[in-house]
Formats: sequence, C-alpha cells, structure tokens
Amino acid sequence: MGGSKSKHIQTETEHAGGGGVAGATHASERRAPVERAGAERDESTASVGDAPSTSGRKSKADRASEFEEKRRLNNSRRTARTREAKKSKKAAQRAAEQALVAAMTEEELAAWRAAKAAERDANGAAVAAQVARVAAALANGGPGSGPDVALRVVIDCSFAPDAPAKELRSLCKQIENAAALNKFHPTPCCLTVTSWREPLPTISGNAGWRVVKMEEGATEAFPPEKVVVLSPDATEPLEGVDTEHVYVIGGIVDRTHRKGVTLKYAEAQQVACRRLPIAENAEALGLVKGTRKNPILNIDSVVAALLLFRDTGDWVQALDAAIPQRKRKPQLKGLIPPQARSGAAPGAHGAEAAAGEEQAEGAEDSEQSDELSGQGGDGADEEEREEERGAGREEGQGEEREEGTGRVREAVLAGAGGGAATGN
Repeated sequence: MGGSKSKHIQTETEHAGGGGVAGATHASERRAPVERAGAERDESTASVGDAPSTSGRKSKADRASEFEEKRRLNNSRRTARTREAKKSKKAAQRAAEQALVAAMTEEELAAWRAAKAAERDANGAAVAAQVARVAAALANGGPGSGPDVALRVVIDCSFAPDAPAKELRSLCKQIENAAALNKFHPTPCCLTVTSWREPLPTISGNAGWRVVKMEEGATEAFPPEKVVVLSPDATEPLEGVDTEHVYVIGGIVDRTHRKGVTLKYAEAQQVACRRLPIAENAEALGLVKGTRKNPILNIDSVVAALLLFRDTGDWVQALDAAIPQRKRKPQLKGLIPPQARSGAAPGAHGAEAAAGEEQAEGAEDSEQSDELSGQGGDGADEEEREEERGAGREEGQGEEREEGTGRVREAVLAGAGGGAATGN
C-alpha cells in the first residue's frame, strides 16, 4: 500500500517535471525569434558602421583624399603649362635676337654686345643692392625711430596649429607671396612671422623665405603698447603707419569668414585693433551695392597695401592695388549684371550695376537671413559640395593668385618708384 502510494507520487512528480520541461521548451521557442531578430539587428548595425555608406555619401577621409588628389593633379597641370609658356617665351626672344643680330653690321654688333654686357653688370649690381636692403630691413626692424629703422609687419601664426591641412598650405603660400613682394620692394619692411611653431617648420621651402621667424607670439616678442592688430572687424580705421608701432596680421586662412577672431585676440591681449580704411574709400575703389564694403583680403594683399601706403601716403592707390577685381563685383550668383561681370576698372561699377541693385539687395538680405537662422540644407552634403567646388576651382584660383601677385608687385614697385618713397 505504501509502495503503491510512493509510486503514484513519483509518477505525478515525473508528469509534473515533464510538464515543466515542456513549458520551458515552449518558452525558449517563443524567445528564439526575438533573440534572432536582435542578433540580426546587431549584425546589421555593425555592418553599417564598418562598410561604406550605401547612400552614396563619401566619408570625410575619402573626400579629403579625393580633394588632395585633384589638387595635386591641378597643380601639376598648371606647373606644366607655366613651364611650357616660359619655354615658348624664351624661344621667341632668342628668335627675335637672332634676327636682330643677323641684320647688324660688325660695328653695330660690337656696340650691341657692349650694351648687353653693361646691362648685365648693372642688373647684377642692382640685385646685390636689393639683397643688402632686405637684409638691413630684416636686421633693424621696429618698433623704433630713426632713418635706419624699418617698418615692421608681423604675420602671427598662433592660429595655425588648429588649422586644417588645406588652410595651412594656403597660409604658407600667402606668407611666401608676401616675402616675395617684400624681397623686390625698393624700401622693404621687416617682415616677421611670430608663433613660428609646429607644424610650420616642417613646411617645405620655408628656409628660402626672407623673413624673421620667432617662436614667441606678437605680444610676447614686442611691447603690447606698440602692437596694432589689423582686423576687418575693428571699429576704427588705420589712419597711417610708422616705425614706432608693429602691425600684426592674423595668420588665418579660412574659406568661410570666422567673424571676430582677430578682434577677440586683440581684446584678449589688450592691444590696439584697427582695420584697413576700405569702407571709407569704397566708392573710389568701385565697391558698389552687392559687394562687401570691408572685404577680407589675403595676407600678402594686406602686406602689399601697407608697403604701398607707406611709400605713397595714398590709401586709394594702396588698396586699389591690393583688392582683387573679383571682390569688387556683386557676390550674388545669377544676379550680377552682365557689365559687372566684365571686370571694369575701379569706380566704374556703380553705373553698370544700377540695373541689378534692387535684386541684389533683396537677395543679400535673404542670404544673410539664411546664414543667421542656420538654414541651408544638410551640413555634410554642403561640406562635400564645397570640397568638390574647391577642388574644381583650385586650378583656376592658382593661376589667378599668380597673376594677382604679379599685378600687385608691379603696382607696388611702380608706386614706390614714382611716388614719394619715404624711408622705413
């Protein structure tokens, strides 16, 4: 009796255990699809993070690599064209010289050769004298007074370590252009680069720049009361230059203007801040409606303006040589009058652009509103489009910079030679 009861209890227990196992099996079967779905989601997320985006948008690294490749290709093409143009020019000069020599008599040929030799000697002496003037200016820069003290213009690179690679290349190119302008100027300034720290010393070709390089910042290397920071955001215009002060240009190259960077720097360092008097001479410079009355200039353009004003005392002449023609046209695509696109002389755009002034003004307000409200589409898409446009414009802009540098150099030299070239 007791045995049968225990067997009955054992049988019930086995049935209960079997039911528990079956219940657990059914529960695990119900959980399995959910777990598999979660695992599939994890795998899908991992694949999206590892694999390239299927939306067609390139990663930032891929865009940077593609931009660099296009930039190098454009530079090599431009270099090849420049080299070919120089070869053609030299060949034409040789042909003209040979034709001239063939038509000369013995006496004329002897006189011509003597004149050429004298010209070479004079050019060599002029080059040696210019090298000595540049060396003296770099060795005896302001602040200070006296006929032998050179005007000191400073390019402060304290912003460079945080700059992208593209902006760093542009910064070094503009410093190189500024050094070239100063190198050929009859009364050179003491061109100084402050905050000369990594990664700038690693830039190829910087050893050939005829500039003074300092690791200290501008306000550390010079007395703060003598420092004048040039900023397009300053309220007061620069009225004149002298050797008693040091004029600091911010070493900033940005494709989109970052408002107030140099002004805040001057305020933080508690030094004077001035802007070039472009707005005061806007009409004479041909800055009509639709253009910026205080455009952002390249570093080398600011150096050229300071050099030319120091020699002539005329801001209109100095700024006319420094401001490129593209900044004197309405900066609104599709709303530029045909006459304004032709690039007329300074001061001639007012009448030509009259037909489009109202449209330009309204569109300008609309664009400013978009910028202030942050509207303008997807940021990543816009960044990618800007990089593609930048790579596409690189070749043309490089040629424009070369032509612009030559034009500014000619204007600076002409102004220094024909104007009242005062001492440094």
